[in-house]
Amino acid sequence: MAAKQNSSMKKEGEITRSERTTVNQQAELTLKNIKEKTGKVVLITISDRTTLELPAHLSQAERDARVENYIKLHKSKI
Repeated sequence: MAAKQNSSMKKEGEITRSERTTVNQQAELTLKNIKEKTGKVVLITISDRTTLELPAHLSQAERDARVENYIKLHKSKI
C-alpha cells in the first residue's frame, strides 16, 4: 500500500491562501493611498459597465482626450 503524500507540501513558486490575501491587502492599500494623494476626482461614464475616474483639475479638453484614448485602447470592453 503506497503512502499518501502530504497535500500540505508547498510546490516551488506556489503561494498559500494567507500569502495571497496579504498580497491583495497590500495592493488595495497601495491603491487607496494613491487615490488619497490624487485629491478630488471626476467620474465619467463611458458605458453601462465602464466608468473612468479622472483628476478633477483636468480641463475638459484633457478629459476628452483621455476618454478618446481609453475608447481607442479598450474597444472590446465597451
